[in-house]
Amino acid sequence: MLDPSNPSPKYSQLKEHLKELIRDGELSPGEKLPSENDLARRFKLSRHTVRQALGELENEGFIYREQGRGTFCRQNPKTVRPNIAVLTTYISDYIFPAIIKGIEEVFSSEGYNLILASTNNDPVKEAQCLENLISQDIVALIVEPTQSAQPSSNLDYFHKLETRGIPYVMIHACYPELDPAYLVMDDERGGYLATQYLLQLGHRRIAGIFKSDDMQGVQRRQGFLAALAEYQLLPNPNWIGSYKTGQIHSYPFEFSRSLLTQDPRPTAIVCYNDQIALEVLEAIRHAGLKVPQDISLIGYDDSLLASASEVKLTTFKHPKAEMGRQAARFVIDMLNGRIAKPSLTYPPELIIRSSCRTL
Repeated sequence: MLDPSNPSPKYSQLKEHLKELIRDGELSPGEKLPSENDLARRFKLSRHTVRQALGELENEGFIYREQGRGTFCRQNPKTVRPNIAVLTTYISDYIFPAIIKGIEEVFSSEGYNLILASTNNDPVKEAQCLENLISQDIVALIVEPTQSAQPSSNLDYFHKLETRGIPYVMIHACYPELDPAYLVMDDERGGYLATQYLLQLGHRRIAGIFKSDDMQGVQRRQGFLAALAEYQLLPNPNWIGSYKTGQIHSYPFEFSRSLLTQDPRPTAIVCYNDQIALEVLEAIRHAGLKVPQDISLIGYDDSLLASASEVKLTTFKHPKAEMGRQAARFVIDMLNGRIAKPSLTYPPELIIRSSCRTL
């Protein structure tokens, strides 16, 4: 029986009691535990309370469940490190190493094993990764949606996670059909502030180039248009570039080259991110022009690329490692039942360097 004078929640008391039985060897590795109904009757608890206790024991690696067979004591529970998966669009490029480092710091200190995978922003690859990760006995998932501005063909995998009680947190964007825990940037506000900054410097002929198959690009474009509208400026459709993932290595440069041949040409360009800003910078150089003397340029994410060349980009801060750490903390809070669907939106923060000038 549980101690009625103990102020701890009943599920927590049951969890600790079962842990003690496992550690003392009264429940042997591989031994089947009593059913939820049996435990509820024995300890005079609701099935919900029993289920919560068993869920935490499973997350902590003390037990495992087999469909149709029951719940079993895990082999060597003290040394088991439960698996948490991280699925991002990319792993080794741009801002992603810093995000993953932040995630790893928290999970490693909490005793979890990290499984990494990337989709290359390809929905087919995303489906393959999700199927593989779900089969690996993961207890939680951090995921960056693939082509988040497009209808997803992979929602069934997330429904499967929900059915199995496996928490997941989305970063950078969310599929609109789902209601997940998430961490995102306020991208529309960022696009607005980037454009407003250039307008305040006196620019009126402002172009923009944005990614169209990720929600971040769609929202930054919306902010760009909102700032122009606030200044009663009609957007020039020929000055707004739109590209998809497969065009990343060709479209930005070619669009910028075409843009710079127009008369009059833009005096400033808002870029989807720092990576695109460097492609645009190369096109500006190719045209015999200079930043910021001839064209002002603004990026996004404050990546290492922002200060990699002699032109130091004005850009927007991305929390990177802190976002990773916070995503990991959200997962642990969800695993421990402290919160169901946490969320956080980071406000944009402009970092002014030398790529923009006053007209």
